[in-house]
Amino acid sequence: MILMFLFAASSLLADQSDSVNVSVTPTISLTLDYDLQFRTAYYSNIDYTSAERKSTDLFSQYLNLNVIGKFDKRIEMSAKIASYGFSGKYDNAFAMPYEDKDFAFFLETAFLKFKNEKDFSFPYTIYIGKQEFHYGSGLIVDSDNTGLLGAEATVDISKFLTIDMFASKVPNENFNFYGVNFNFDSLIEFTICQERNNSGFLYKKGLSTKKSVDSSNKIEYDNKTFYDLRIASEGKKYGYAVEAVQQKGRLSKDNSEKVDYDAYMFSLNGAWHGEILKKDADANILFTYSGAKGENCFSPTFAKRYNGLQRVGYGTLFAANTTDSFVVIPNGYYGINTLGFSFGICPFNAVSSGISYFLFSASDVPADAGDAGFAKIYGAKADLGKEFDFFVKYKYKHYFDVIFDFAFYTPPSKADKVFANMDSSYLFQLGIISRF
Repeated sequence: MILMFLFAASSLLADQSDSVNVSVTPTISLTLDYDLQFRTAYYSNIDYTSAERKSTDLFSQYLNLNVIGKFDKRIEMSAKIASYGFSGKYDNAFAMPYEDKDFAFFLETAFLKFKNEKDFSFPYTIYIGKQEFHYGSGLIVDSDNTGLLGAEATVDISKFLTIDMFASKVPNENFNFYGVNFNFDSLIEFTICQERNNSGFLYKKGLSTKKSVDSSNKIEYDNKTFYDLRIASEGKKYGYAVEAVQQKGRLSKDNSEKVDYDAYMFSLNGAWHGEILKKDADANILFTYSGAKGENCFSPTFAKRYNGLQRVGYGTLFAANTTDSFVVIPNGYYGINTLGFSFGICPFNAVSSGISYFLFSASDVPADAGDAGFAKIYGAKADLGKEFDFFVKYKYKHYFDVIFDFAFYTPPSKADKVFANMDSSYLFQLGIISRF
């Protein structure tokens, strides 16, 4: 009876449509943009667990197409289709959290954005779908250009306080990730988030070890809670960022082997922008310290590691964060610390260049790892090598970039009993970025 009533009502409305004058103002808009990145690279040596020095050369490409549809001032839909791939020689060091098949298209993000009316007491925005989560500097929360399926709500409590709440789940795994972020006047951020990994496998470098044949990667659960405080300011001439994170939780490999997390991380960044010889210039300093006592180490799964094209981090080649690095180092090193400096200048219009220097160390190390040297000052146990970087970049307006990178990494000289080879490694890289 209900269906018959609805059918009759719809028929009546249809019969009256010719006599009703409806005025509709179109508000729907559609935006399409794309980002194409290409690079060719040569690595001389990236695996220090192998006595054989292996050089690697490759081409890689990343493409994304972003479609944004705005229905009105309150509702917006965004969908990003992406593809990446390698061509050439590579090994597991180049694994990234994207589709296994090279050059296959996948859905990077697809979400709906809803904003409430302006006259509401607390303005809010809701995001539902596969989206990018990023807080602070990405030391504990970043989606690495692959998106996570979930929901996020942003509420403006006052002119000085914004609260973000988010929840997501890792695809095809029993792995939940959620938290809340308090932003005070874009100066102070406090984030609490929790990882609940019940997938049965550890995550290393942000990637599941489910396909690994190593039985030591099997676990009962791996639960982590992070408390992150970040204070940052970016002025016209000077900028700084100070961040401190505490990690709590427990890793259970089986009934008898458990690790109670009680680790922390500290980061300090300073930046200067100005002119030298009437040329735009900038300089940055960086210091990070990551506490570790064996597996009781600071180890966020969703830290910033990848950009869709390659591994990123401190140093173009070593690409470290506070937990791991792109360069493969022997087991037993926990907690990566970085002391770095960079300087850049624009000698000509549309051309910029710069250099960087990084000293790496570890907070816990295997036996015979050598001395920490200068890093002893801030509590490191052993040296992890150093890196020098140089780049030149040509930028054509907003649409086209050409970048040449050279990076040179030197392993720790006193770790010859731990590192399988002691050869330095260098990287030559040419990248092209086009966006419309």
